Amino acid sequence: MPSKPKIHQPDDRFFKSVMSDPEVVKAYLQHFYPEIAGIADFSTLQQQNTQSMRPNLKLFSADVVYRCRLKGGSGEHFHFCLLFEHKSEPDEHVAVQIGLYIFLLLREQIKASKQPLEPVLPLLFYNGKATWQPKRIREIFKVHPSYEVLKPYLPDFRFLFEDAHRLPPEELLKLDLSYFRSTVLSMALRHKPDLIFEYIEVIFEGAEDSDQVLSIITYILGVAERSPKRFLEELENTEFTTKPNVMSTLEQLLEMGREEGREEGLDKGMYKKSIFNLLKTAVHFPDWPAKKLADFTELSMEVVATFLSVKSQGDSAVLSRYVRQDLLANIPLSAEDEEKLDRLVVQLAGG
Repeated sequence: MPSKPKIHQPDDRFFKSVMSDPEVVKAYLQHFYPEIAGIADFSTLQQQNTQSMRPNLKLFSADVVYRCRLKGGSGEHFHFCLLFEHKSEPDEHVAVQIGLYIFLLLREQIKASKQPLEPVLPLLFYNGKATWQPKRIREIFKVHPSYEVLKPYLPDFRFLFEDAHRLPPEELLKLDLSYFRSTVLSMALRHKPDLIFEYIEVIFEGAEDSDQVLSIITYILGVAERSPKRFLEELENTEFTTKPNVMSTLEQLLEMGREEGREEGLDKGMYKKSIFNLLKTAVHFPDWPAKKLADFTELSMEVVATFLSVKSQGDSAVLSRYVRQDLLANIPLSAEDEEKLDRLVVQLAGG
């Protein structure tokens, strides 16, 4: 069944992949937060399933959550949780999001009858270009005219914040050769692609297996504005110990890209055809229910139901924006497609 092409988020994907490795988490805490590492029994470090339901019944999933026993502790009374969250651009209300995650995790503990509750330590990792110091909840409300009166009643917590943009490569190079060093260096240089290639040797030398090499390559290709072919050309003039493995992986990606490019072009064409089929069918059979439209167009019920909800507003501008920016995002449209789309939207909106 055709589906809407996904928007790639190389930073988020890379961070989640990297922090799913317990050895990287251990190195992260030892380097940035030695006081936390000092109380943790890393032999018990275990990643948790973080999917839960928001109060509005939507699924949420924090980036990465670990549960760990305290050194010298025993039983469930001596555990704590590590909540890792990643941001690639400033978020004024990140404290609200993290606060939601903290309390949902605590709620899950209550539902599981874990007594006493286990502390949740939020760790925020940022690798955006702009300088950013995230605000705590009370800081968000400082502009409120009655802040001093309300302050004692506002929730407040700190998070362990690390800004990769401020990490000088020279300091990271002092770390022991490891995948942790490779990944943090890659993310710290996210907005300096030329420097990524200057340090390409040490970045790849920390990758211990093919999966780690592939993960780093995929990330660099996603952020450094280079095609696999150009990346390959640049590496050909660079000498480093893991070069054969890196070059082999890139060659495989190039071949996969050629195959997927042909398939993606076909998938996008089929998906665009399904969306236009939905619009035309909704014009000629305005009383068809979502289920019948979904079966006929081979689109998901979610897509069709949302489309019908927007259509019911009767606003051609809103409907046009929704179709273009949501249903047909990243789908090339010809001049003929644009003209046909405008005509269908007007008909659907009752114009």
